[in-house]
Amino acid sequence: MAAWSAAALAVALALPAVAHAAAPGTKLPAGPPFDPAATTPHRISLAFDTAPSRDILTLLSGGAGAPVALRRLRASSSVRAACRSENVSTEDFFGRLVAAASGTPDPLLASYKGRSAYFASVLDEIDKEGPGLGPTIAGRIAQLLPESPAVEARLVVVPFLGVAGYGEVTPVHDEGDLYFVAELPRLTGDVLAAPQPREALLKILRAAESEGWRNLFSGSFRKPPAWPALRDAADFDAFLALTVSEGPATVFLFADEFFPLDPFLGEPIERAFRRWNRAAELLLDPATKEKERREILAGATKGDFWSRTPAIVGAQMTDLLLRKAGREAFLRALGSGPRAVAVLYANTVKGSRHPDFSKIVRKALEENKP
Repeated sequence: MAAWSAAALAVALALPAVAHAAAPGTKLPAGPPFDPAATTPHRISLAFDTAPSRDILTLLSGGAGAPVALRRLRASSSVRAACRSENVSTEDFFGRLVAAASGTPDPLLASYKGRSAYFASVLDEIDKEGPGLGPTIAGRIAQLLPESPAVEARLVVVPFLGVAGYGEVTPVHDEGDLYFVAELPRLTGDVLAAPQPREALLKILRAAESEGWRNLFSGSFRKPPAWPALRDAADFDAFLALTVSEGPATVFLFADEFFPLDPFLGEPIERAFRRWNRAAELLLDPATKEKERREILAGATKGDFWSRTPAIVGAQMTDLLLRKAGREAFLRALGSGPRAVAVLYANTVKGSRHPDFSKIVRKALEENKP
């Protein structure tokens, strides 16, 4: 998922060539679909912990502060969460750090030392801007959660210099907190093409928003009877549930300047709807064999950003409903289940030029109203 966030950003930055102006009659407010004045019953906070990475850089430098840095690392709950995200024991992690600091050749950690000035500049940007952005990010996540039950959560973003990370931003639950371990080397890429520190921060924040919403929604709201049970199903309802649940998570991955989505990113979103409708119709067809159904579901979560049609269609549904139906109506439908969201979208775009479901899908939704 984290690698996908970088793909979303890269695609968004390259999209002006295929974007087009809004269709005649389309009147959607510009900017992201969030209300800075919105109030929610949820109590969500988001903090940043840059201390572990600073201590790792100090340790690798071999300076006078290395012993103190190592003690802080050993006592850090963020480091414990980061090691869990990498499937590495803390002792193995510390042993490798100490060995490298003592002169044992370690190409990976040596590369971190060589980029220490750049990593420090990213950490400086996070410490400078993060505290001010944290409440905004937490508020955006809270805005897209149904109102009941109320959620209380502490989110901690940990920019990290790991030794075995498999993703860019990995969520880890530890002692009641939800950590987002952001692997700086993976996020910032090749040294010759590393993003500016502020852009690196924004990439971290978008991924943390997406994963934060996904984790909190799945833990408190994606439950029967409103939502299909998490089972090994391969049918239209499973496809629809995937689409609706991926929608808000994907909305967070788009840069603010690319909203509203379908007037600005019309062509790729239209293509995604066509592919989505074809897949949905196959899943609704009794003649479609079980193997093909499973292949459709499996393929829906693979490939590049624009190939993941449930997420793109879900993001379009989320963005448009927040703007045209309103946040309260969207959240009521979200709490009532995926069919409720789909029916609300179908009714909202009926007769308009916004991307829409096919006649077959609409008929299936009408026959099985939530």
